Amino acid sequence: MSIIRKTITSTLMCSSLFAASLQVQAAEKVVATDLEPLHHVILENKYVTVMRVLIQPGESTLFHEQHLDYVNTHIEGSPVKIEYPDKPVNNTEMKTGNVKFGEHQGKSDTDKVTNTGTNVNHQVAFEINIPGPQHFGGASRPASEAFQQVLDKKTVKGWKVTLKPGESSGEYTQHGPGVRVFFTEGRVLLADDKHPNRVKELWVHPGDAFLTGPGKVDITAASGENIIFNDYELL
Repeated sequence: MSIIRKTITSTLMCSSLFAASLQVQAAEKVVATDLEPLHHVILENKYVTVMRVLIQPGESTLFHEQHLDYVNTHIEGSPVKIEYPDKPVNNTEMKTGNVKFGEHQGKSDTDKVTNTGTNVNHQVAFEINIPGPQHFGGASRPASEAFQQVLDKKTVKGWKVTLKPGESSGEYTQHGPGVRVFFTEGRVLLADDKHPNRVKELWVHPGDAFLTGPGKVDITAASGENIIFNDYELL
């Protein structure tokens, strides 16, 4: 068989396999993201729907459709295979600690994720339920080494916060609703802005998530290790 004929045959075979793959994918059930069985809804208000995503090694989600702006925090990453109904497969890696933003308002996207690694893929993700921005006010954080901005979009901003033992974030004002996601375990003190010298004490774990609201904020790390979390605020 000539080289040209082999090349043509190989190309036709690849095209046929890709077309067959698309047909199989198109036949699979597509669900809303918050109804996908591995996307567990843990918190919700009118502004956000927060989900804990847990994908075992070798396990796959269903095809799920996203039509809202979407923020995904990778608590424990892994290599993944991402399939689409109408695009080639994307073999990539969700890296631990990374943040991924999906701008899906007005342009929905559908995919299916398979964990191709050896550990559980653990994500905390949230959908922004109301098209925005809502103009709650200028989201900002103290100009200190503790705060590193990791997200700056028209509907949401986010910061990675690292507090050393005994260190305070310093007081700042949050204008819009938000979500706080922790990467580490330990004790934190949350100041009560209505009662001076009163605090709420929490013991947090990796992957713990909390809904937050407007008001004065001051957070102190009260354990022997650094406290690390992502602080998100809607705009």
